Amino acid sequence: MSQDSTKDIEINEPRALKHKQEDDQLSEPHIKRTEAQNIPESKRQKVEKPTKINKRLINSQKSDLEDGSVKNPADLYVIQNGLRKVKPYYHVFKAHAKGRWFNKEIYQVLVKEFRDKDEKYYKNAIETGMIRLNNQKVEPTTLIRNGDTMYHRMHRHEPPVTAEPIEIVEQTDDGILVINKPASIPVHPSGRYQYNSVIMILKHVNGYNQLHPANRLDRLTSGLMVLGLNTTKARELESHMSSRQIQKEYVAKVLGKFSDE
Repeated sequence: MSQDSTKDIEINEPRALKHKQEDDQLSEPHIKRTEAQNIPESKRQKVEKPTKINKRLINSQKSDLEDGSVKNPADLYVIQNGLRKVKPYYHVFKAHAKGRWFNKEIYQVLVKEFRDKDEKYYKNAIETGMIRLNNQKVEPTTLIRNGDTMYHRMHRHEPPVTAEPIEIVEQTDDGILVINKPASIPVHPSGRYQYNSVIMILKHVNGYNQLHPANRLDRLTSGLMVLGLNTTKARELESHMSSRQIQKEYVAKVLGKFSDE
């Protein structure tokens, strides 16, 4: 054997050994997996899979509790005998804890601060979960802490209003809406009226999602109202109102005659 060929063997042997080691390393996991597959199923260690959490379901349940259970408000309206009625529905009122409520029992706070219901009602509402603290069911003796929020889920029955439609008098391209408000309809949701209000009717029946009234009329007053379709236009209209650049004129129907004086 020549000296050159011996030299070639000395160079090639480590390379061949290296490839063999790499092949062994690559094949070893495969051998282990094969051995594991040959273990009887009864002797294998079972690993429980983590339970999948349906976040969408949790969020929807939370939304139902906080915002009430009205999914399609437009379906609540019923026109009957010249009146616009609202089907009874559940609504959730929220109240953030005030300083004078801190470290006091929730039942005592309700009885003292909210006197439109009697003591029996509040006790039953807490026990049945209709009144909650921080979205959690509590006991009547639970103390209210700083940062707490009280939830009160109620079954509401709104008074009817006139079925006369809210007339759209004018809508401009720069974001002004002029309407003719019928009598008996309040402008904003307030008190006993929620969906039977100008803002909510225009939203759920006429499709106006953002409305900013520049002037307001009493519930029993009918007439023209000017609304902004965006906050910029609303501020501009309010500025014109306060500086008397827009004039208002009221017409009243009276019975009898005015005196000459």
